[in-house]
Amino acid sequence: MHRVIFVVVLMVMALPVALADEQPWAVHAVADLELSQAKGLEELYAPVSLSTMPETNDDRVRWAWWSWSEETGSSWPDDDALYRASSRNLTVQLAQETPTVETHDLPSEALISVAGEVKVVSAEDRARMIAFDLEVTPMDNLSNHTILYVVLTEDRAVDQHQRKVNHLVRELRPEVGFSVKANNTTSFVSMLPADHLAAAGVNLKEETTGWSYTVAVFGTGAEEENESRLLWMAHGSLPAPQQNVTATQAWMPLLLTAIALVIAASIIGALRQREKAIPNLQAAWSADDEHQAIVRIKAGTHPFRITAWTVDEPWHFKGRPPRLELKAGEQRETAVVFRETLDGDLHLDVAIDIDEFGAWKQHLWLQPRPDVQPKNPQ
Repeated sequence: MHRVIFVVVLMVMALPVALADEQPWAVHAVADLELSQAKGLEELYAPVSLSTMPETNDDRVRWAWWSWSEETGSSWPDDDALYRASSRNLTVQLAQETPTVETHDLPSEALISVAGEVKVVSAEDRARMIAFDLEVTPMDNLSNHTILYVVLTEDRAVDQHQRKVNHLVRELRPEVGFSVKANNTTSFVSMLPADHLAAAGVNLKEETTGWSYTVAVFGTGAEEENESRLLWMAHGSLPAPQQNVTATQAWMPLLLTAIALVIAASIIGALRQREKAIPNLQAAWSADDEHQAIVRIKAGTHPFRITAWTVDEPWHFKGRPPRLELKAGEQRETAVVFRETLDGDLHLDVAIDIDEFGAWKQHLWLQPRPDVQPKNPQ
């Protein structure tokens, strides 16, 4: 026991003094900001009925706003939607049957440059939050009304009433604490805190995938009298632990005592063991049968069982997909057959049970087959 304490004390003494100023959180996933290749941004304020929602425009990033939580008892948040509509001087009526849509085109020449990383992190309470580590540099003098927004959207949201919306805005944060003078670089961290995410119905520990982020700058040049417009935008999938955690990215929280260091190391070890145990499932359309999808399965470090398959309406299975059991590290392919090929996306959920880690759910998302004439359900 004395030898263990002695070794830990040496570890503390060996830590560089500079680490004392580091932020005391653990990084679970990190990615560079992805400059958007889209034509621009589409903001869609959904009607209560959701029956007239247009198809997503592939050329634009979509923010879908839900303004009716109080009126309908929905578990989706509406506070940011009300704030955004007010800031854009929009009036969205409860009785309207069609969505209100605003589009914003990206400029041909950028007036501002933004670089940085997006991270999923946690502090001592282990509640996960999102940190945007940003460097903002205006290329020209900008208006004092320039605002940077960090936004979290859910790729496919379902509330407790089984309403469904794609690209639903869960959380938005405006930032104005940066220089608007040309060639002045401001470095700062913009946070989507854990308590705000929880209030918006976001649990990044339980649901690590299915989220996207946007960093968007709205404003004008300093001498312009035009209405605020979209100046710059980054958009991508929120990084998830099983996708890109590496030994250099996942660093344990900085703790100032030997006992705390031992506890932190134990926690990080358990997280890595769990992530290695999670199996990898990938789906692709069969090249031989238009009604068939091939699911490729690779077990992690622990055996697991597939206990159930479910598919969203209007898709239906033809027969029952097999309930498989795989050993640690085993790879296998299985075919899932559907009654007919439809023109909508295919959303397939696979319930699994991992030895020592319990029940999990994997979500597979396939776009319509490009080489088959789809059939609409009757």
